[in-house]
Amino acid sequence: MSRTTLRFPAVRPAPGPAGDDIRPGRGLTPSKTGLRRRSAGARRRGSAWVRPAIGFLVFAEILLLGGHAVRWARVSPRFALSEVVVEGHRALDAREIVRLAAVSHGRNIFDVDLEEVRRRVAASPWVRRVGVWRQLPHALRVEIEERRPAALLRREPPFGVDAEGMVLGALLEKPEGCLPLFEGFDPRSLRPGSSIWSRGFESQLAALSLAAGTPALRGGCLSVRRLEDGRLRLRVLDGKLDLLAHEEGLESQAARLRAVIQDVLREPPASERIELDLTFPGRVVVRPIGQDGGAKG
Repeated sequence: MSRTTLRFPAVRPAPGPAGDDIRPGRGLTPSKTGLRRRSAGARRRGSAWVRPAIGFLVFAEILLLGGHAVRWARVSPRFALSEVVVEGHRALDAREIVRLAAVSHGRNIFDVDLEEVRRRVAASPWVRRVGVWRQLPHALRVEIEERRPAALLRREPPFGVDAEGMVLGALLEKPEGCLPLFEGFDPRSLRPGSSIWSRGFESQLAALSLAAGTPALRGGCLSVRRLEDGRLRLRVLDGKLDLLAHEEGLESQAARLRAVIQDVLREPPASERIELDLTFPGRVVVRPIGQDGGAKG
């Protein structure tokens, strides 16, 4: 997990109110002026209320010292925000996280609204989870979990979408290998931060198992489209091979595909493009693209 510490330039914090000494330990103490000597008997008679009174004074002293400590902490240069520690980022730049957090350097760290910072960072479609903590005396720690693109959506430039259907927007880094292309979505409705989760999207995501579980097709670029009748069309091997499957029973269809794919690819194709139809129970129909009926069954 990556970790980046961004340090702000040194800032001289604003001084406290003139004449107001709020250093810790400079509390108020009861004055001894005017105390009179009492006889032993008077002291014994007053002992019934002296102890509760002392307890009250001690409690008041703690409150006064605590109040002074809080006031001191809120203006002390020791607690001026000077760095932000960003953890968990990969595609996102740490400086972008700090920009989203909108925290100003030199601000007292106790004045930073952690929930507001969390809300602002979480507004990015690339952020799945975020946590924000004070790291005393002068740092803020922002830990994020990024969303990872699972597929591309046809647009210019292409938009990434994660496995939960969150539209991420243009990719922030070059992906490793080819991301599948999910077709059939209106590009005008695709906005970063919107969700396209639906039965169709779920089916297209599940259809990736057809290629992922077939060694001869694994690692290649493919596109997936859900047809109106619940079938799925996958285009693989640079468009030379189409797979026609049904969104129900993908596991059994994948097993039939693995059983025949090597033989299909070994023989010279009768056409530049061929289609493997997996929608017939117990069968795989092979046909040239654009022709009706099966050349093999």
